[in-house]
Amino acid sequence: MIGRMVACAFGVLVLLRRAEARHHLDIRLRMSLVALSIACAPASAFTLKEIGEWVVSCDNGATCSLVNASQLTQLRVAQPSPFGMSRICIQRRAEPDARPQVFVTLRTLRANLMTATQDDRLLRIVGAAMPVPDVAMRFRGSDHWQVPVPMVDALLGGLNDDTQLHVVTRAGAVVERLSVQGIGEALSMIDRAQARSGTVSALREKGSEASASPPPTVAPQALVTAPLPKLPATIAPSPEALRLRRALCGSPGLDPTVGYRLLGDRQRPDRILWVTPCNSQQGLPRTYFVIEDDDGSARPVEFPGAQPERPSGQAGLLTLPEFDAETGRVRELWREPVPPGADTPCLIQRLWGWTGRSFELAEERRSLSCAGTISGHWARTYSRQLIMPAREGVPATAASFHPPC
Repeated sequence: MIGRMVACAFGVLVLLRRAEARHHLDIRLRMSLVALSIACAPASAFTLKEIGEWVVSCDNGATCSLVNASQLTQLRVAQPSPFGMSRICIQRRAEPDARPQVFVTLRTLRANLMTATQDDRLLRIVGAAMPVPDVAMRFRGSDHWQVPVPMVDALLGGLNDDTQLHVVTRAGAVVERLSVQGIGEALSMIDRAQARSGTVSALREKGSEASASPPPTVAPQALVTAPLPKLPATIAPSPEALRLRRALCGSPGLDPTVGYRLLGDRQRPDRILWVTPCNSQQGLPRTYFVIEDDDGSARPVEFPGAQPERPSGQAGLLTLPEFDAETGRVRELWREPVPPGADTPCLIQRLWGWTGRSFELAEERRSLSCAGTISGHWARTYSRQLIMPAREGVPATAASFHPPC
């Protein structure tokens, strides 16, 4: 950790010296500084903010998304829309040449408008100062549509706080109405997060500067997980592992502790992972994860990124966990107290993978209630490519399309 901090500080110093020599920060130096700051930032760095009718989120790689929450806001104040629970999703990756993408999810309750001709859906800007042509959307399956990429810039350019977006059929029937209040500030926030302000690629804060060449890769290396073979029931935890379990969970219930092999050969593992169902908290099941070394010593598992939001939590103790030993994955759903202005608790979902050495964070998602909005949507605030061992005898299946935000 200290070595990484020194390397980051040295890198920033070099770039600042170059800037002093040029008497200004040109676009390439600016992008390099942003890339370096992202690479040096802790894994938990992210953006999640509610602006007008939008929730803005950026993950650790500066991929940013906007989710329209206008109908969800209406539901919160007991004024539900008669048209359902639809939303708009706008996403842009951090690369300088990355184009923004726009997706529309229609959750209409009016079945007669969900015709067999699924490509018969247009986006119409209502209230614009200058007429903007309707945009025909591409059907992506289920209840998802996508705005063609070449049409996105014109669509976003025509939106402001005084406009609305209507989803209509070619015959003119209105399928959905969505407010876009706050769109300007929300798009500007993405420009600033991706260091695009003042460049031709900015969504709102445009300038004359050209986009720089792609910055150095800032995404963490892919996480390759390893399976955890289950131990026979004849192998029991060490006295120290039992002491830790009893101190936190009491005596085991109907589901006893299960052991899994960590490294070592099949005859004598040098480390064991003990997984114990623990007492519930506020009615939520919990599980205690302990690693036992070959000398009998034991310690709770460290799950990176799990502690900042829960200072009262216990190391190694996860809430509502899903443990998949075949692929070396552990997922937790953490429930925080109700944030100010929200009606539901902030829910944080984290996924870790066992690398053969330790558990490392692979993904983090937060419910929009963490930004004060009720929704079933989860904003991605940390992302890392995950490569898992294939399951034996399980055929590959085609995944259905889901918008990236």
